[in-house]
Amino acid sequence: MASSPEAQAHTVDLASLSLQQLSSVKKRLDDELEHLTTSFTKLRAAQTKFRECITSIREGISSKTKGKPLLVPLTTSLYVPGTLADAERVMVDIGTGFYVEKA
Repeated sequence: MASSPEAQAHTVDLASLSLQQLSSVKKRLDDELEHLTTSFTKLRAAQTKFRECITSIREGISSKTKGKPLLVPLTTSLYVPGTLADAERVMVDIGTGFYVEKA
């Protein structure tokens, strides 16, 4: 597979770099690795939350639940009493302000 001219233009021979330049390259790579690790951790947490939501919906919502009292989250720390009007259509918070309708 041939390299494109853009890829060749960005190729650097590490042996030709000074100690200061190598240190700079290492810092940039360390920063990028930290960013990717943090992003991956956040993604895994969101995935876990989503799976927990799916499990809660499957196990907790049924026709028997309709009309029964439950707590509705308004914020992360404020819940108000409510009732489930329709057990077949439920809105699920999947994080960062996004909701999915489970029908």
